[in-house]
Amino acid sequence: MSAIRLCMLGCGRVARTHSKVARSLGGIELCFASRSLENAVAYNTRYGGVAAFGSYEEACADPRVDAVVICTPHAFHLDHVRLATRGGKAVLIEKPVARTLAELTEIEVAVQVAGTIAMVAENYHFKPAVRVLRQHIDGGDVGQVLFVELNRAGRQRPTGWRADAALMGGGALLEGGVHWVNYLCRVGGAVREVCAARPEVDRALVAPFEDGLEVLVRFESGAVGKLLHAWSVTNRLAGLGLSKIYGTEGNITFESNGLFALVTGQRTRLRFPGVGDLMGYRAMLRHFVECVRERREPDMSLAVARRDLAVVVAAYRSLESRRFEPLATKD
Repeated sequence: MSAIRLCMLGCGRVARTHSKVARSLGGIELCFASRSLENAVAYNTRYGGVAAFGSYEEACADPRVDAVVICTPHAFHLDHVRLATRGGKAVLIEKPVARTLAELTEIEVAVQVAGTIAMVAENYHFKPAVRVLRQHIDGGDVGQVLFVELNRAGRQRPTGWRADAALMGGGALLEGGVHWVNYLCRVGGAVREVCAARPEVDRALVAPFEDGLEVLVRFESGAVGKLLHAWSVTNRLAGLGLSKIYGTEGNITFESNGLFALVTGQRTRLRFPGVGDLMGYRAMLRHFVECVRERREPDMSLAVARRDLAVVVAAYRSLESRRFEPLATKD
């Protein structure tokens, strides 16, 4: 079985993460593209790549490249998806997939016209904790789910493009919180409507637009979900937190990142979902490569990314309307 030649578009922190994971999996040949050939060559040397490109255009036109990972800021995802799909490349697009639903629609059109494979690099979709939580929910161990509470709070001070309002297109919920929106939907199911609130105190924000929100959702199942996502508060537990699922017959208390889950219901169990791939990066990249080989639709598709982005967009609309907002059916 021949190796998949995978090119990183953009040589930054995210590309480093994906490159380390790719090297651990095997069956992947790495390439690197940057607006600076020097940077691309440096990454190619560091991670044992087979080619370096001084422009994204050159990489996307090279017939030896099978797929690209778009590691650039999401303000440029549409442009870079167009480049890649014109070259017939499969694309793994970093999250958030786009700034707006309208941009996402144009990405969907480019992928459809080219007939290529497209997946969003939402590693939370592949976290072992999600599989374990769903196992207990689907097995009826806590009865019917009533409430899902996710908590992710800490102090983060974004720099560079993340501090640029135009490039961000939103705030903390869009850039980092979309991970947790995916997590919430994976655990609670489809969302019907969303209400959001932010602190209204006199202070300097650490991110454009918003740096922390409480998001309340009504799921299609009738259950209620709550997400606290904040970059503006102190967390002295190194990013750890507790979240909870309340059911009619029991509860699941779990460390928010997925270190452990305590099920207390029809039976009591303490689960450790798996620290070997706690953040889901290995499972995510392995799944993408398999989809490229087999020419099949990825689980973390553009349709799933649209659902997650629609929750963020509804939350931002709710900040203005101060009421529950339905998920958008149009861009």
